Amino acid sequence: MGLVGHVVGGAVFGLTARFYQLGILRRPMMSNPTGHAACVGFFAGAGYFWWKATVYMQGVLSEKERELRLRREFKQALGEKLLADAVDPGTAAASPQASS
Repeated sequence: MGLVGHVVGGAVFGLTARFYQLGILRRPMMSNPTGHAACVGFFAGAGYFWWKATVYMQGVLSEKERELRLRREFKQALGEKLLADAVDPGTAAASPQASS
């Protein structure tokens, strides 16, 4: 969901919470409209910050996934090299360290 969806969703939730609050208090739904605006504004802001947190965490997770893939490829290549050295000992004997 995009930025607009998060902000509008937060605003609708804020208005719903305000109406629920007035319903519990058994007050008219349109009493003190500045309270409606305050709830809508607050929850719209909360929706915006929720969107920012979501985008940030997606970036962090994709970076972590990239790091894990690189680490897995390195370990797999290292394991294949060690396996090849174990299977073919002639390659290890030809190395400069073996001749010393």
